[in-house]
Amino acid sequence: MTLGIVKRTEDDLTQWLATESGFISGLCQYDNEPVVLEPYQQSFLGNHSRFRWVAKSRQVGFSFLFALEALARCHLRDGHTSVFVSYNLSDAVEKVLIARQVYEELPLAYQKKLVTDAKTELAFESNSRGRRLSRIISVPAKPPRGKRGDVYLDELAHLVNDREVYTGSTALILRSHGQLTGGSTPLGRRGIFWEIDTQELRKYPHHTRQLVPWWLCRFFSLDVRRAAVEAPLMPTEERVTRFGRPVLVEQFDSLPQEDFQQEFECLLRRRILQLSPLRAHPPVHHRRVGVGAGRLRRARAPGAPGGGLRCGPHERPLGAGRLRGGGGPIHLPHAAELRGHPFCRAGGAPSPSPLRPARGAPQHR
Repeated sequence: MTLGIVKRTEDDLTQWLATESGFISGLCQYDNEPVVLEPYQQSFLGNHSRFRWVAKSRQVGFSFLFALEALARCHLRDGHTSVFVSYNLSDAVEKVLIARQVYEELPLAYQKKLVTDAKTELAFESNSRGRRLSRIISVPAKPPRGKRGDVYLDELAHLVNDREVYTGSTALILRSHGQLTGGSTPLGRRGIFWEIDTQELRKYPHHTRQLVPWWLCRFFSLDVRRAAVEAPLMPTEERVTRFGRPVLVEQFDSLPQEDFQQEFECLLRRRILQLSPLRAHPPVHHRRVGVGAGRLRRARAPGAPGGGLRCGPHERPLGAGRLRGGGGPIHLPHAAELRGHPFCRAGGAPSPSPLRPARGAPQHR
């Protein structure tokens, strides 16, 4: 057997370090340990399409990877801007903290000067003649208007205003020739992330898609290479037993199977609870009320519990069922004329005594 030895020249090393994957693998450290990229992370970094879409398991390192790619591009390019849109302010701050920590552990010869150091923004000054700034900006869930550059929509499926955020982000990559990346754990058959990922409603031909379930991650899987081939053909319980590490088995035993499949295997729940929108005001009911020779339709609003005539701005019939004597329903159309009458009490309930109009008082039909 003959072993092939590949000798890398200084030019080869320089070209490798000039790529995002080479910069991260060759220069970046986190907690004083070199960053080792997973195969799916290297594949993501090598994807140069304008729209990247990633359906992923929980805790497979994509939020971390987004921060590393943004930091690498800020050092490899002059005047570059990366914008993160996160689930909330805490997640937005976390990505900047990751980039800040990795920056501190870079070799000094490769560091750009840090001129802005804030919780939600980092800015690096170029060593070139123009002294241009490259920035990392992180914002909570809102459309990042007024900027341009690369955009990362992290956990897009979990944003309440996901469609608004996506719509307000697409234009940022036009003039900068950047990339828009949407990465998220699925959340049912709803929202813009699901529409683009599955294309069930219409086609999105310019988006490239990547699927990363738990068995492709070394932290969860005992044998990534075999799992990549065999796990997709197995039921969930079988592949967890065959390839899952103890930490993954604990997650499987702690969650209902449908929740585990959605959180770690990118499978959508079959049953999704849809809640009707809340009403700001109670509904308005209509009842025909006899007035004179014709019949008019008047709007009324629900009164206090217990029924009875409502003493308020809305005209409302009594709605008191039927008389004990077998007569028809009682209708009192003009509530305003009865204000102050003993029948109309504070709570809107009828007086125990029968209604007897005074002599000479007008009769109501």
